[in-house]
Amino acid sequence: MLERFKSAVHNRQLKKWEKLRRRGKQSFAVRRGVLRWGGIMFVLTMITNVVVRHMNVDWQLVVSLLIACPFAGYLWARCIWHVNENRFYGAMKRQDSSKES
Repeated sequence: MLERFKSAVHNRQLKKWEKLRRRGKQSFAVRRGVLRWGGIMFVLTMITNVVVRHMNVDWQLVVSLLIACPFAGYLWARCIWHVNENRFYGAMKRQDSSKES
């Protein structure tokens, strides 16, 4: 029974990745990396600096974070794209080999 659950989860993940990859690598990098990851990191860093550390808003910090967080998010998303592509191709090869047997 657990094997069927793992298979169902795996199939859902593959279908979700197929849908994401149809939009393309750039779309993934911008949406997931720059906007989502970079945006969240910017907001959390600003909250940490202003609320927790009781710092005044330094505009140099804001500008540097507005550059660094989206850039780091873009790099993160590109790495995740390649990891997911390798997993996807591996899964497709396993499915093809099981169909041939």
